[in-house]
Formats: sequence, C-alpha cells, structure tokens
Amino acid sequence: MSLLRLFLDTNIYILGAVNSTTSEGQILIWLEQLESSSQVELVVSEELLDQVARVAKRLTNKDQAGRLINRILKYPRIFYVSFNNDEIGFWLNQGTIPSEDVEIYLTAKTGDAQCFVSSNRKLIRTLVTETKEFECLTPEEFIKKYLPS
Repeated sequence: MSLLRLFLDTNIYILGAVNSTTSEGQILIWLEQLESSSQVELVVSEELLDQVARVAKRLTNKDQAGRLINRILKYPRIFYVSFNNDEIGFWLNQGTIPSEDVEIYLTAKTGDAQCFVSSNRKLIRTLVTETKEFECLTPEEFIKKYLPS
C-alpha cells in the first residue's frame, strides 16, 4: 500500500471519542494501533484541532477536550498544515463550500488529502460534486474499503 493521506472531519473525532463501538470509534482505534512505519498519514491543522476542542468542551468538559486533542496528536504519522486568511476568504467568496466547512475543506486540500472521511453527508456530497479533489467517504464506507477485516 502506498502512502494514504487521510483527513478525518471533526465529527469523526467527536463521535468516535464518545462511543468506541461506532464506525467513527473503530476508525480512531485503528489509527491508534498503527505504527510509525505505517503508510497512513493523518492530515490536521490548528483550525481542525480548535474545532474539535470547542465541540468536545461543549459536549463534555475541558479536561475531556484536552484528552481528545492529546489522543489526536499521538497518532504515529501526522501531516500538519496551515493556510492563510486570503485562502479562507477566497473559498468563502466562491460559495461552493458551506461557510462553516471552509477551514475543514482547506485543511484537507492544503494537506493533499487523498481521502476525506465525514459523517456529514451534505458536506461529502458538496465536495464530491463541486471539487472532486479527493475521495470522500462516510465512516462505514471507509471501514469497508481500508480497514482490515
């Protein structure tokens, strides 16, 4: 298997942390079991981590949010990206990506993600229809395609 640059949407981290028996939880467990020699690289950005922390804090508490961020940053291979306000403004003006998802989209785009996994079916449809830049899968589709049986 060649290198797979993987982007997981905020909802994967949140739902997976809340319940490890869900598809989202199975993906997180699989990632934690990977070794540094693995051919899977996780794309993250400050914006993604901030969003995960904000949502996790709202749903649980700041300690749980901190543990979740720590869990993400412990994955064996991380590709950390950043982008500027001009790029955000450009995509906001385009109107093709929902405004609340522009920074998420830019994280995956800037990180050259090959696969974008989200439980947000509306966002997946938008990305597949409008950008066609990466493979967009639901957690269940990702598990069927990429996780060992």
